[in-house]
Amino acid sequence: MNLFLGLNSKGSVTRAFLLLFSASLLSAFSLPTMALTIICKNDKQVRTLRTDKVTDGGCRAVYTKQGVDQVVGSSIRKNGCETILENIRRNLEGNVWKCKAVKEAAFSDLTE
Repeated sequence: MNLFLGLNSKGSVTRAFLLLFSASLLSAFSLPTMALTIICKNDKQVRTLRTDKVTDGGCRAVYTKQGVDQVVGSSIRKNGCETILENIRRNLEGNVWKCKAVKEAAFSDLTE
């Protein structure tokens, strides 16, 4: 009998597994969320929706139209900006736009 946990060895292994599983699950949910980028197209027109993280731990929701960025909302709640962008996405898709989330985007600087 294991005196530390008060269980036999089989119970100790089970309890240790549950503790490790719980700890890893909690740490996974506490990780910062990745920035979200959504690209929407309608014929040759393109709109970009993205989240920008800010220094106070919050975020900004940014809408880009014809190359001009506009901050359309901000939040200090986890996933608050994602909710704002998803609402805009639904509005665009309801008006013939086709949108998709982009996991990773690379931007280039075309200076000559």
